[in-house]
Amino acid sequence: MKKIIRIIAFVMLAASFTACEQLAQIASQAAQVMNLKNCTFDVNGINNINMMGINLSKGMDKNSLNAMQLVNVTNSLLNKKLPVTFNVNIDVNNPNNIAASMGKMDYIISLNNKEVISSTFSNGFSVGPNSKGQVSIPISTDLFQLFSGETADAVLNLAFKLAGAKSNPVNLGVKVKPYIKINNQSLAYPDYISINKVLN
Repeated sequence: MKKIIRIIAFVMLAASFTACEQLAQIASQAAQVMNLKNCTFDVNGINNINMMGINLSKGMDKNSLNAMQLVNVTNSLLNKKLPVTFNVNIDVNNPNNIAASMGKMDYIISLNNKEVISSTFSNGFSVGPNSKGQVSIPISTDLFQLFSGETADAVLNLAFKLAGAKSNPVNLGVKVKPYIKINNQSLAYPDYISINKVLN
């Protein structure tokens, strides 16, 4: 009988340790996501810009295209299409004494106040204490469809503007909503964190 009591006591003690461990883990995760409120977010820039299979290096404009590329781009614009892909890089500065992290994040990207994409970045992300990290968000869109009211030249210039060409400024808007994962459940941060940058 005493042996059974000792076993029950051991099981109860182990269970209490497990529960305390889980509570400590939950508290740590909650503290980390709350620390995001003290973090600063900034758009570091845009890179890996590809327009119809053409890699746009920094400062390129339409005069940089060769004859074949120019023909292909012109034909695409006549068909009211200009597919582009690029990465939006976001710097996260964590001034806290403990890590700030998230299990995933929703994001909304806009150009000149027109929504480009609304999706989810599923990879977990953490920034260590008093340090800086970066999240790179891949974007794929059709600029002609997005800016259907603009002229073909204006849409083409916008594509090159992403690569840093000289033209009218472009407003890049980024909104992110982080999540923490607790016991296989995702809990959302209350509000979107907004970041805006003007590409001059």
